[in-house]
Amino acid sequence: MLDRSYIGKKLPLLHYHVDASKIRELADALGDDNPIFRDAEAARAAGYPDIVAPLTFPTLFRFWGGAAAGVETRALLTKMGADELRILHGEEEYEYFGLIHPGDDITGELEILDIVTKEGRSGKMDMVKTRATYRNQRNEVVVIARATMVVRH
Repeated sequence: MLDRSYIGKKLPLLHYHVDASKIRELADALGDDNPIFRDAEAARAAGYPDIVAPLTFPTLFRFWGGAAAGVETRALLTKMGADELRILHGEEEYEYFGLIHPGDDITGELEILDIVTKEGRSGKMDMVKTRATYRNQRNEVVVIARATMVVRH
């Protein structure tokens, strides 16, 4: 059973410095050969100041940027009482207000919105709904990420 006292809590800030190599690595992992993810000249020709992060890039913030703050997703769910081997990624969506480029220093605040217990074919599971608001070094909101993590009982 997950610790429901986390519902409504805003957790410690996470930090992530965006590096061009990580943008390229994610584009490679996605199999996306769009040059705006790799080549600064191609990105400038398309109207951007530098290469652009793929739309799913904020997923990296949760898994790499939160470790120092103790809000890396798996560690957080384990702290809340989940068995790490029973955690599944349910869904994630992004609402963009700006683009992410190399050199950006991203600060994010994660909030646990709700924990809903459901009965599935394989038994009970908790659906942990979260929202993360990410700001760049100019304190501009660049993206809000909403995610559901599934913790099987």
